[in-house]
Amino acid sequence: MSSEGFNYDNMFIRLLNRLGDVFILSIVFTLCCVPIVTIGPALTALYYTAMKGITVGEGYVAKYFFKSFKENLKQGIAIFLINAFAIFVFSVDLWFWLKQWKEQRLGVARIMIIISVVLLMVAIMIFIFVFPLQAKFDNKIKVQIRNAFLLSIKFFPTTLAVMLITALMAYGVYFAPALALSGYLLIGFGAMGYINGALFYRCLKTYLVTDEEAETETDDEEKIFSDKPVQ
Repeated sequence: MSSEGFNYDNMFIRLLNRLGDVFILSIVFTLCCVPIVTIGPALTALYYTAMKGITVGEGYVAKYFFKSFKENLKQGIAIFLINAFAIFVFSVDLWFWLKQWKEQRLGVARIMIIISVVLLMVAIMIFIFVFPLQAKFDNKIKVQIRNAFLLSIKFFPTTLAVMLITALMAYGVYFAPALALSGYLLIGFGAMGYINGALFYRCLKTYLVTDEEAETETDDEEKIFSDKPVQ
């Protein structure tokens, strides 16, 4: 095929635009995570913006991010606190029973270790899927958490992939804290949003409205309002 068939200028501009979006997304996400309790709505806005970029194209990153952040602020904080509390409790529980097994070799400790691991994994799996769901569906908290659990099982390879990406990023902080955090601030979080967003969109697109159903919605009304349970 002749090189004349390619528009290299257009490809280069698109690449620069995408890199610019990744940079902006990383910055605004980091800033919105600073209060800690706002990590939930920040993650929701991160995935909303990423999935919007995947389906619509480059541009308007800050507009989409802050739109979603504002809409999901209260419920995003509530979901984050619930999930963070559950992960903390099950982590402490696991630590306690591991200590009991190591020091006293209690038979019950082995059973409780297994139970704690299972509960901790469930909490983490819910945490992974609940914010992409919050970005695309308007449901009550209990519905979001239930659907997140069901989807995390149904699309377990995606759950595992996101876990691996998160673990690699955490290892980067452990191995070289200053370098890793600087990289995440500049492009890492944005890149994570687009990578994970692409994975989540493949899982969620079946449950989104069709183009025909969306004809009456404006661009600012893209978020789907549905109480439809996950099948």
